[in-house]
Formats: sequence, C-alpha cells, structure tokens
Amino acid sequence: MNSLIEVAATPAAAVPRLPVAAPVARASVTAFVDGVSGHNDRARQATLALALELGRRLDTPASVVGEGSAAQARSLGWRAALQQSRPELDALGEMAARSLKTSRFSAFCVTRNAAAIATLPAVARAFPDAAVVWMGAHPCLHTPGTTRTGDLSGMALAGATGLWPSGLGGDLALSNVILLGARDLDRAEKHVIANSPIRQVATGPRLQDELAATIAGREVFVHFSADVLRPGIVPTDFQVAGGLTIDAVVETARTLAGERVVGLEISELEHDPTDRFSTSAQLIVEMLTPLLPRG
Repeated sequence: MNSLIEVAATPAAAVPRLPVAAPVARASVTAFVDGVSGHNDRARQATLALALELGRRLDTPASVVGEGSAAQARSLGWRAALQQSRPELDALGEMAARSLKTSRFSAFCVTRNAAAIATLPAVARAFPDAAVVWMGAHPCLHTPGTTRTGDLSGMALAGATGLWPSGLGGDLALSNVILLGARDLDRAEKHVIANSPIRQVATGPRLQDELAATIAGREVFVHFSADVLRPGIVPTDFQVAGGLTIDAVVETARTLAGERVVGLEISELEHDPTDRFSTSAQLIVEMLTPLLPRG
C-alpha cells in the first residue's frame, strides 16, 4: 500500500490521519470572460485568445470564469456594473485564491481592468509583501467620490487597495503598488499618488534601473493593460498618446524576471475581426514571455 507513512500491525482506528498536501502545479491559466465595465464584446474574444496562447506556452489548459456575452458587454455605472457582475467577480476571486495557492505561477486573462478588483486582493492575501506592477495608461485610482465617468474599471486599483469598499477586499497595500506607463491621470488620481506610498516609475532611459531598485528583491505580480502600449500596436478600447514600445515592454519583462514572478494578469485587449490568427494576442504573450516560468 502506498502511503506517506508506513504503519505496520496498527489497528485502523489508531492510524493517525495526517493532512496530505495538495500538489503544486507549475502554472495555471484563468480566463475571465464577463463583460463587466465594457461596452462591446471584443474584449471577451480577445481574452479567450490570450488564454489559449498562454495555455499553449505554459502547457496547461485554461479555466474559464464567467458567462460573457454581447448582452453583458455594455456600459453601466460602477454600482450597476458591480452588482450585475458580483457573482462572476466572486467566482474569479475564489479561483484566483486557489490558483495562487496551488500553482507556482498564476496567469489571468481578463476582459477589462475592472476584474482586478477581484484578483489583486487575492494576490495580496497570498503574497502580502509582493510588488504589484501595474502597467497601464490609466492608474484606475478613482473612488465613488472622484469618478467622473462612473466606470468601474477606473476604480479597480483603488478598490483593491481599500480606498473604497468594493466588497471584494482591499488587501493590497498601497506601498506595494508600482505604476509603470501611467500617462492619463486627472487631478484626483495625481492627489492619491502624491499623498500615498504608491511608487510611479518614469519611462525613459533609466526605467529599468529605477524599476529594479523599486522592486528591491520582492516577489512580483504584473498587471498588464494593453493600453500601456503606444496606440496602433494592438487594438484596445482606449488609445492614449505616448506609451511603451514593444522593445520597452520586452526589456521591462526581462527586468522583472530577475525576481520571483508569481503571476501575470492581462487586460483591455480587444479582438480585431480581421485578425484571423489572433496575432495581437500572440504578440502580447511574446512580449511578456520572459515573465513566464521556465522548464
């Protein structure tokens, strides 16, 4: 009989019941396809393409959370969006917590930044000291009192850090947040950054050195929003002038890979119906490949 401990000639009732540790997987991939905070169906299709490509690279099947549809993918105020998608966001948070516990590397492909309101608190609970590198044109630091658009995505990082009570957890410490590529900020978000321990790494010739010094040997989780890139590289809902080049993203991924990367989240990519082979999804995964576990 195979067992963790061999106990011979011992009555069954006396055999100690020891907890058996769950096996730790090399990697997991989760696709969140709910249309929360979106107003078209293109992000859902792109999310599935990203998950398939990551699953292929990591040799693991993707799990799907949510029941995204064109009917769900419409603009709603933050309160209605949160209420409508709450069951799916709860399920995503539970999946994230499980994946982060049972996998050495957890990848999440999500439709919109709003989904980070569920994933990042789970990351913070699993890795309380990890640096969360938020790569995106928008810092998403609005609260119900400062948002002008009412877009839940614009409030995602603020919710995950407890700046407002989303009901999904505010466990992520502001001191663990590193903004990279943020360039569409309004007065309220600038005020939060200036009056909190959030670190903002400037793009430019010293980007990689400053990023490495800011991480300072911590574990890393990366949130990558497609709008961090220069407009025109991949399709995304919000095009913001400036942004990172492909080479800058690759170099950033290599810098981050110098630490222990515990996971990756990709959001805000949209599907181009003329892109028959999902080349945009392949390009993003290729850029971020240095973050993926080897072997």
